[in-house]
Amino acid sequence: MRVLCAVFAVLLLFSLATPGYGQSKGTCDGYCSYVCAKRDEWTFSQSCAKMYCCIPPPKKGK
Repeated sequence: MRVLCAVFAVLLLFSLATPGYGQSKGTCDGYCSYVCAKRDEWTFSQSCAKMYCCIPPPKKGK
């Protein structure tokens, strides 16, 4: 049982140390705005300060 707890603790530490989904990036790949368009995906970014980082959907055919 101790081995199982130790393995779980190590996996938890590695998962916290690696960057993953939901962590803010330094730059915005789209545009900064107080309101995003309905089709845009929004996230937070340090470069947008208190605004949203709006990422437009990818263009079809490319």
